[in-house]
Amino acid sequence: MKALKRDINALTGREYDLVIVGGGIFGVCAAWDAALRGLSVAILEKKDFSHATSANHLKMVHGGIRYLQHGDISRVRESSRERSALLRVAPHLVKPLPIVIPTYGHGMKGRLPLRLGMLIYDLVTMDRNDGLLTERRIPLGRLISRQEILTLFPDLEVKGLTGGAIFYDGQMYNPPRLAISFLRSAVNEGADAANYAEVIGFLQRNGRICGVTVKDILSGDVFEVRSKMILNAAGSWGHRLLEYYLGMKLKPKPSFSRDLAFAIKRRFPHDYGLAFTSKSKDADSIVDRGGRHFFTAPWRQFTLVGVWHRVFDCPLEEITVTEAELQDCIFQVNSAFPGMTAKYEDITTVYTGLTLFGDDHDKTGNDLSFGKRSILIDHRKNHGLEGIITLIGVRATTARGLAERSIDLVLEHLGQNLIKCKTETTPIFGGQIDSLKGLISEAIEKRPPGATAEQAEALVYNYGSYYTRILEYVEGGAKQKLSVADDVLRRAEVSHAIQEEMANKLEDVVFRRTDLASGGSPGKAAIENCAKWMAEEMGWSNERQEQEVNEVFSHLAAPWKARLRHTPE
Repeated sequence: MKALKRDINALTGREYDLVIVGGGIFGVCAAWDAALRGLSVAILEKKDFSHATSANHLKMVHGGIRYLQHGDISRVRESSRERSALLRVAPHLVKPLPIVIPTYGHGMKGRLPLRLGMLIYDLVTMDRNDGLLTERRIPLGRLISRQEILTLFPDLEVKGLTGGAIFYDGQMYNPPRLAISFLRSAVNEGADAANYAEVIGFLQRNGRICGVTVKDILSGDVFEVRSKMILNAAGSWGHRLLEYYLGMKLKPKPSFSRDLAFAIKRRFPHDYGLAFTSKSKDADSIVDRGGRHFFTAPWRQFTLVGVWHRVFDCPLEEITVTEAELQDCIFQVNSAFPGMTAKYEDITTVYTGLTLFGDDHDKTGNDLSFGKRSILIDHRKNHGLEGIITLIGVRATTARGLAERSIDLVLEHLGQNLIKCKTETTPIFGGQIDSLKGLISEAIEKRPPGATAEQAEALVYNYGSYYTRILEYVEGGAKQKLSVADDVLRRAEVSHAIQEEMANKLEDVVFRRTDLASGGSPGKAAIENCAKWMAEEMGWSNERQEQEVNEVFSHLAAPWKARLRHTPE
């Protein structure tokens, strides 16, 4: 497996078939698809890969059951297909998640409509388990009794409770590592990549886009990358790039909602999530079940809670969440599910990002019609401009499928025959697994002295079949006389992140290459140790080391400030 190497000279020394602007989940999926189909491709990200919205969400992989409310069978099929694809190609990073839906009363909010909906869903998604590992298959939905649901969630409101249902969706173990795994797969197939490489202009010749002007954020240098096609996958920045550097204003102008989820450091004594009704209405729903759903989901030692939405109409640099907004979110959650009893001080981290919005007629966000379709714009067809396509995606679940459509269009523009996409079935980095349980057992047996079974299991979840590469770095750590097993493993991960995964800053390691800060702050000592190890390998001065630590702490200054002050992809 090729390492991720940041080689600016390589970027300037050739003409690519495709340059992808934006290193979020949609961009890296497109890079993987393009490289696998034999295109020469480069991907550029102005911050770090998956640093923004792609890493800051509820970690759900939705199979589309809720789209039945809208009668949108095509989206049900699309979501189910893409959930299955992720379970198939990344079985270490995506797993099925059972979710309970309580029912109250009768009529349209009762058990019968829900049962009918699940039957329709199971029929529409009959192929959902094709090619999946046994432990990654999506079971059929089923009704459960009032007693069963209260056994799982005894603090539910009992008045009018008639029972419920269990359906299965998917959950990501570590969203940034999923993005890095797609990227590593792309690079292994010949793609070039660079983080901290900001596109600040487009090259044009004879009315055609023929490349980009790029600023190296780390050095300050400006350079050019030539290409036959550009895929603008910069997310919420995508339309701004068009406006700033091409004078092109999209009509209608894309609008976004700011989505909020958070983690609390406690778990229910089981592995079931819960969907419960909020007070926010969905204007487009055919079947009125009272409003939108909040979700709680078990994740490691935490419980994830979300999603709270608001129309976002501020500058993109100002994505913040106030204490008042968090308190409002907590109030809505506790009002809908009193047994949650979430408190502000329980929050260990907050995840927020921008989601493509639909109708924004209600600026309060209480009546939401959001995220209906991703946007794929053929600028040759729509604006008479050759050489560029824009993709603004909605949900990470569908990133692979949207990437496929994008690369199909790229091939059309290049005048090449359509090459069949292989990403739906080809395992990504670490996904070459015959039995996940067997691989975990193997890792536990091979773990270094003093390491726990839980630490070995986490290595498998993060790196899959490639976990043994981390163990090779452990030997280097052991030479430095690290006696604590966690330190040895973490030191190995830090070295691996620097040497093979293009980690340039401390926050790259803490938030994205490892799961050190997943769910909350790991503590001052852990962060400072990582900084010390990076300083030793990268030759940082004491001043640079202190600066890197302060930048990480700025994201962890208080629970509600975690990961908020960032620029979206």
